[in-house]
Amino acid sequence: MAVPMKVETKLKLAAACIIAVMSAIALVPHVLNTRVAGVMKALDTTILREREYGLLLNYLSDAEAAQRGYVITGRQEFLEPYHEALRELPGVRKTLGTNPISAAERQALRDIMQLTDAKVAYMKEVVRVRADQGAEAARALVDSGRGKRFMDALRVRIGEQETAYAAYRATLRERLDARSSLAANVTSIATGIDIVLLIAAALAGSNALAQRRKAEQRANDVSRQLRITADMAERRNAQLQRGGEMLHALELAETLEEGAEIVALYFGQLLPDLSGSMYLYRHSRDVLERKATWGGASDPEFVEPLDCWALRKGTQHFTVGDEGTLACRHAVQSATRPPPSAAPRICLPLVTQGNVIGFITAEGMALGHDDGAAERTWILQLGEQVALALSNVQLRVSLRHQSVIDPLTQLYNRRYLDETLKRELARATRRGAPLAVIMLDLDHFKRVNDTFGHEAGDLLLRNVAHVLQGAVRGSDVACRFGGEEMVVLLPECPLDIATARAERMRQEIRALKPTVNKDMLAVSASFGVAAYPLHGDTPEALLQAADLAMYAAKRAGRDRVEVAAAAVAAEPGRAGG
Repeated sequence: MAVPMKVETKLKLAAACIIAVMSAIALVPHVLNTRVAGVMKALDTTILREREYGLLLNYLSDAEAAQRGYVITGRQEFLEPYHEALRELPGVRKTLGTNPISAAERQALRDIMQLTDAKVAYMKEVVRVRADQGAEAARALVDSGRGKRFMDALRVRIGEQETAYAAYRATLRERLDARSSLAANVTSIATGIDIVLLIAAALAGSNALAQRRKAEQRANDVSRQLRITADMAERRNAQLQRGGEMLHALELAETLEEGAEIVALYFGQLLPDLSGSMYLYRHSRDVLERKATWGGASDPEFVEPLDCWALRKGTQHFTVGDEGTLACRHAVQSATRPPPSAAPRICLPLVTQGNVIGFITAEGMALGHDDGAAERTWILQLGEQVALALSNVQLRVSLRHQSVIDPLTQLYNRRYLDETLKRELARATRRGAPLAVIMLDLDHFKRVNDTFGHEAGDLLLRNVAHVLQGAVRGSDVACRFGGEEMVVLLPECPLDIATARAERMRQEIRALKPTVNKDMLAVSASFGVAAYPLHGDTPEALLQAADLAMYAAKRAGRDRVEVAAAAVAAEPGRAGG
């Protein structure tokens, strides 16, 4: 009896070791999720602070626009956005002041808050002067440029913070990669130990316990469970790694469309057994548009908010396809959807900062299997991360638009022109392609401002900008150069065609009939046209050539188009008017 007892003891010890290692492997996903969650929380905090800085700029811009409207009109209703923005600012300040990331950020935050206080005090002063002393005194205060200097300083400081956040996110991504690699190595080592123990257990069983079939069956069960656990750990590790890659790619996305392509690509890999779609609200907020699909989904292109129960409830909605299940209308509309009992479906709203931006819907038999609950939990985690990432993409697009667009005319600004002209000129040089520049200046613009006020001048600028926007191609760039001067950049356009297009623009501007207080304004513009390489091979040379041609047109009587060669021969300097 002594020998069987000794063998049984060895088998028990081997089984205990196997169970211990299997338990350790089972803990790996939990430890990994905990560590990754910590890094993701830090990333979320960084993204939230970037969003709050963007909101700070938006509120100040809204207040400034309302203040200007009040200065021009004197009507109190124009100040409603101004007061609303000032009411929202304390909440943003409180959020930004909570747990700064570093001492450098605390200093930057103090600087930004001081600039914000100065900007708010300045706007209050303008509103008070308009109310007490009238429009002329308020306009003089606005023309001093103090408000612009405050906003420029704020944009610079916030831009520096965004750069610091980008560096911090890179550090967090490196930390995420390191922790994922460590978890993968630990899993591999543990799996190797499991294999060694299994081999030892199999040898001991074959040599000493051939007659004990039940013990062998138990060992086989343990082995099978171990393989399942190892496979699950390996799959979860791979999913987390791919999910991290997706979030990194979304951080680099320039547009929502690009972000949707990234989601479609990675969801097909992260959810290989499911098909589905992602919908986002249009700007009108009355309909959602399908932006991404994966797994051969055939969901409708557009969905109304009331067609999805997840959007109605504000939380996930799961259906198993039985007749008694509350099904979403958009699921019933799917052209190739299987019978109701064959395809479980989950719908998940995309919510960030309390705002619903869309929803994800996915279907497949994997949602109804034994591990369907784990699959649904994984989809919930992905949805939360994607919602925050897409919200950040929307914020970046909005901030980028504000940095390159002139707020009055909605044309590109001087900064964007300088960057684009340099880039297009380099491309034209490489390809040997033509490039043209049209510069125009509104005739007698100062007289319009002096006679009818700045409101009339602004109306005139907006009307002319609308003409330019309708006259340019998709590859052309229309910019407000400064004051009443505008520039149109025409890549791959020869001089003769550019001159003809300038003439058409001149005629369309001449045909404008804007009215101010029932007074019709006469509108005309003088144009100068220059082309690469005939009139210069640098941005400065081309702009100067077009500028000289434009002022030659003014000296020749205004309301006309002149080509750079004639302008250079006629006059080396500028003339006003």
